[in-house]
Amino acid sequence: MNVQAIVRSTLPAVCSGFLTRPCCVVPATLSLVGIGTAGLSAAIVAHRSSFLTASAILLLISLWMNLRQRGSVLNTSLTVFGTIVAFAIGAGWMEVF
Repeated sequence: MNVQAIVRSTLPAVCSGFLTRPCCVVPATLSLVGIGTAGLSAAIVAHRSSFLTASAILLLISLWMNLRQRGSVLNTSLTVFGTIVAFAIGAGWMEVF
């Protein structure tokens, strides 16, 4: 095998490995650059209402898509309950951590 074939086969694997774990790669990259999570959260807190609105819209779309499917009463009630709990946690109405 030549070197170019090895690089062409390895590079997509490495990229996909990083893309499957953005919860670990992004904070590590931000820390290496010098941006801490406290400074990032202070910058984002000004846009909290926009993020809450976007999350409410996305949760409602997800709820609508799940309720369109014919499912059991248990599935429907768990979907509604999960959506409400997810938004309540995101909005800070429920203290989880």
